[in-house]
Amino acid sequence: MLETEIKLRVNNLDDVEKKLLSIGAKLVDFVEETDYYIDLRPCIDLRSLDMALRVRVSRNILNGSVKCELTFKGSRVSSYPKIRKEVSVNIDNAENLLEIFKGLGFNKVYAVSKTRKVYQFENFLVFLDNVAELGSFVEVETRNVTGQSISELANALRSFLLYAGIAGEVVEKTYLELLLEKKGLG
Repeated sequence: MLETEIKLRVNNLDDVEKKLLSIGAKLVDFVEETDYYIDLRPCIDLRSLDMALRVRVSRNILNGSVKCELTFKGSRVSSYPKIRKEVSVNIDNAENLLEIFKGLGFNKVYAVSKTRKVYQFENFLVFLDNVAELGSFVEVETRNVTGQSISELANALRSFLLYAGIAGEVVEKTYLELLLEKKGLG
């Protein structure tokens, strides 16, 4: 599946949430997520190929359930909007999977933690993210189900942001890239 999204750095998630509610968007999830990115060097340098391998642990704040998944993110086809192949599988024990990677010699793991509220409006998902060490972000995502071009997808995402009254600084980097940059590792 191709992931298509625009990410904005915002000052106040509460203001964005009020705007979403005013247009009829529905809260569909509220989670705490920790993403563990696996460094597979020396076998393959995913970072230089603009790829990522992620283990995500997601705890639902509303009901306490926990979901874990392993995701491969392919190279970006486009930076604005960000479009890349994404393939995920559910796993039932993230801790053991991380131990397997460690046992295979892949010791570098980078963690990104956030709280995330997920809203849905028509065919758009809107993620309100409070990312540890980085701040507040909004990601708007849509799925390309009708074979739209990159420019059509970008226009649809921009039109939604205008309609909802959501504005902020466009961010093309991933949370991992931002965090590594902040720590002087980027």
